[in-house]
This record gives sequence, structure tokens and C-alpha cells, in this order.
Amino acid sequence: MVIDEATDLAQESRGEPLSTGMRAALPLAVPAVPIGILLGVAIRDSELVNNLAGWMSSLMLLAGASQFAAIEMLDEGAGVLAVVAAIFMINARHLMYSAAMSPRFKQAPTWFKIVGSHLLIDQAFALNGDHAPGGLQERSLHYQMWFFLGTAIPMMMVWVAAVGAGVYLGELIPAEWEVDFAIPLMFLGLMVMSTSNIPGVVAATIGGTVAVVARDWPSGSGLLTGAVLGVLVAGVLDALLERRGNSGRNGHGTINEEKELAPGVFGPGAGKGAAV
Repeated sequence: MVIDEATDLAQESRGEPLSTGMRAALPLAVPAVPIGILLGVAIRDSELVNNLAGWMSSLMLLAGASQFAAIEMLDEGAGVLAVVAAIFMINARHLMYSAAMSPRFKQAPTWFKIVGSHLLIDQAFALNGDHAPGGLQERSLHYQMWFFLGTAIPMMMVWVAAVGAGVYLGELIPAEWEVDFAIPLMFLGLMVMSTSNIPGVVAATIGGTVAVVARDWPSGSGLLTGAVLGVLVAGVLDALLERRGNSGRNGHGTINEEKELAPGVFGPGAGKGAAV
């Protein structure tokens, strides 16, 4: 009887963060559907990419922007090394995601570190990073682990299903549907959710604007350009704000509370930009 109660308690303790994570991820799963379908159509129309292999690559990579770039470059005759280099550049942001998240999950079991590393996509980082709302960092490691899986696993399932639909049902999509605009739209949503300070607002504004304006640039370079510009400007602004803050402390001892940012609006951690 005691064993059964302990088992039920463990299941409940997983179920609550899992379901909470799923609900949090739902708004971000919707714009991922047309993007996945568009990627599936690109796989189907490619002369060099096998349909099944291309579909399965969406499960292994979980990175639509780099897959779009790889397909376009392969169809244009680019070499394997150039394609691999482009994929690495576009996905380099995930190295920053991992570096930011690893301290919180240092004590997590090995299986979670393996699974979580694969599932650390843009949406999961936006909902689980240091800037995540709702006091997530104050919860137990167990809660954070299952909340993370609750946000990431549904996104993976939706993504793979959408790509498969594009591969095998893409001919049913009317040509006049310009679903490619959903790509910068989704990243704009990610930036809004992950913005928690003034440099982040600036990074989101600049990065999002450039990503939308340059959405037709080849090989996803518009999105990458927006990300780089946003990070650079946010870094400079962060340094200026920090210098100004240090100057205020040196001259007056403390900074007036009126000049500080309200905790509920722009939290601590200036310089953390958006998930681009």
C-alpha cells in the first residue's frame, strides 16, 4: 500500500510540471506547423534529398532554419563541407543555450542530460532559460526537468508530424499560401517571450525587424544577420548601462530606486537577449 502511494505521488509530481510545460508550449507549437509543412514541401521538391531521409533528418536535427539552408545549398550544387559549415553557423546559438542551461541541470541524471541536449530547441530555451517567467528557477530540480520535457517533447512531435505532412501531402497545399512568412513570425514570438530587460528589448526589435525584412535572403542569412546585429547592439548597450550604473554608485553610493527597473517588468540579468 505504501509502495503504491509512493508510486502515485511520483506520477503526480511528474504529471503537474509535464502538463504545465505542455500548456506553456502550445502557443509556440502553432506557428511551427506551417514552417514544418513548408520544410516538408522543400524536401519533396528537392532533386537530391530522399523523402524519407529528409523527413527523418527533422527528428535528428530539430532545426528548421539549417535544414532549409542545407536543402537549398545542395540543390545549388554546394559541396558537403560548405553545407556542414552553414549548418554549424546557423545552429551555433544552441551552444549558448547549452552553456546558459547547464549550471541548473548539473545534478540531473545522465539520461536527462542526453535527452535534454537533443531537445534544447529555441522554444524550449525561451520557456526554460534564466529569463523564464513564473519563478521556474526557484522550483526543485525534479520539477524543472519534467517541465522542460513538457515544453520540448510536444514541440518535437508537432514538428516531425508537420514535416511529414509536407513531404507526403504537400501537393495538396495551394501555391498561393505564403507560409514561409511564418518563420520570422515564430522567431518574433520567441523574442517577445524571452525578453526581460532593456538590452533584450533592443535585441528583439533589431533582430526581429531585420529577420522579417530580410526573410527572402538566401540560405537563412537574413535570420542570421538579424541575430548577429541584435546581439551586438544589445552587448554594446549592456556595457553602457553597466558603466553608467557603476558611475552612479561611485558618485552617490547607491542608485536611486526610482532609476532601477521594476522587477515585474524587466527583471535582473541585463544583456540576455532573445532566442534567435
